[in-house]
Amino acid sequence: MSWYIVYTRYYHERSVYKRLQQKGFEVYLPVTMISRPGKREVRQVPTPLFPRYVFVRCYLEMYVHLELITLPGVLRLLESARGRFLEVPQEEMRLLQQLMSVALSLERAAYPLEGKWMQVERGPLLGIAGVVCQGSPGTLFVPMPSLHASIGVNIGDAPVTPYTDVQKQFSPTHSSDE
Repeated sequence: MSWYIVYTRYYHERSVYKRLQQKGFEVYLPVTMISRPGKREVRQVPTPLFPRYVFVRCYLEMYVHLELITLPGVLRLLESARGRFLEVPQEEMRLLQQLMSVALSLERAAYPLEGKWMQVERGPLLGIAGVVCQGSPGTLFVPMPSLHASIGVNIGDAPVTPYTDVQKQFSPTHSSDE
């Protein structure tokens, strides 16, 4: 089974997520908290980390594909540059789920990033590698090559060390259909 990305209509991520769950699919919708000004105070609002994306794990056969794309709110499945359905590697999904489980507020950022490759040495983000940019030293940007995005996570003053296996793990030319 592989992870695929269901591309939804605007603001339909939650309803598509619930419908897919009801149909028995293994689904994942990463949600982060963002600050929005209210009438009296700033409030925290749950928002999808990847707008319009719902991750679904399945064997993608013709009848499953039809079931997915005919669901209300679904526009299509994302495709790679080669025209194949985009498969998100299991390692990237594990990393995304790990980041979501330990951080309350994540941000989506550009990919690739300029900066120093570092690895967290202690704490709940132990072993996670990413880029520390010059303008934001307390934020680690973890690349997600198949999504062509990075995820920014606040590491505060967690100890980090230079990361040397960049080419092996996070190569910008990495593609799931090679």
